[in-house]
Amino acid sequence: MKTTSHQERILVVGGGGFVGANLTRKLIGLGYEVHLIWKLSSNPWRLNDIKKQIKFHIVDIQNKKKLTTLIKKIYPVAIFHLASHNAYRNQEDIEKIINVSINGTLNLLLASKDIPYKVFVNTGSSSEYGFKRKPMKESDFLEPISFYAAAKAGQTFLCQAFAFQYNKPIVTLRPFSVYGQYEQNDRFIPTIIRAVIEKKPINLTGGKQRRDFIYIDDMVNAYIKLLKHGKKLKGRILNIGTGKQYTNDEVVKALFKVTGQSVPINKGEFPKRIWDSPHWVADISKAKKLLNWTPAYSLEKGLTKTYNWFTKTQ
Repeated sequence: MKTTSHQERILVVGGGGFVGANLTRKLIGLGYEVHLIWKLSSNPWRLNDIKKQIKFHIVDIQNKKKLTTLIKKIYPVAIFHLASHNAYRNQEDIEKIINVSINGTLNLLLASKDIPYKVFVNTGSSSEYGFKRKPMKESDFLEPISFYAAAKAGQTFLCQAFAFQYNKPIVTLRPFSVYGQYEQNDRFIPTIIRAVIEKKPINLTGGKQRRDFIYIDDMVNAYIKLLKHGKKLKGRILNIGTGKQYTNDEVVKALFKVTGQSVPINKGEFPKRIWDSPHWVADISKAKKLLNWTPAYSLEKGLTKTYNWFTKTQ
């Protein structure tokens, strides 16, 4: 483990969420001094066991004055921005979605503008693309179909413009369907894992909706690589997925295979959502080339690690 100094402070915004918590744990393991901007209403359950190793700051990212004072005090070498509002539900809460993604992001960018950080990593979303019939490329025209996706697209453009306007090393990662330890229980993969553990039926949609599922450790590794490569990737957008897509049925069958267990499947019992699509897969050629990154986990390997984690925590 490396020994940190005053210059090795990292700021994580949204560090209490699924991806943010895993990233925070990794950064602490690497020896960085990690500072989290925290909402008072947040539940720190993902970080409870390591709270003493983290420096928490209760500041609303919509309060630009307090945010600026805090960031100047921390003086981070890197900023990881993962804050968002309701990615998966309550899509009608438009004002909060926009306020966090647009106003909150702008405040973060302005508050840190004079900090000579190595990289500012913005977290976008594959939902920015909308429906495509081929692997999604960073150069594709964006066609968001939800308020969250539209806000994320605006957030990405804002970061890109800021990078070029002020010559700042700001990079956007567009995650696809991330899964793994510490994911919330009502998401798809935790739901089917708990069903297997509890010997309960699994309800699936009736169609052939597909997703590019990427294991959390691969996602975190992409963030970590930007600590080294971020300066040369100013304004870039990089897809983070596997380049492979699976139906829900295929994911369930893979889970049955790696666990050696099975439960009944109720096809068509789970309602299709407006953002479900028969094609949803990343073109990851740019991340491979520019970030020297490639996913290390197959679906079966990632499901095995996730299942083992859930069996220990249930």
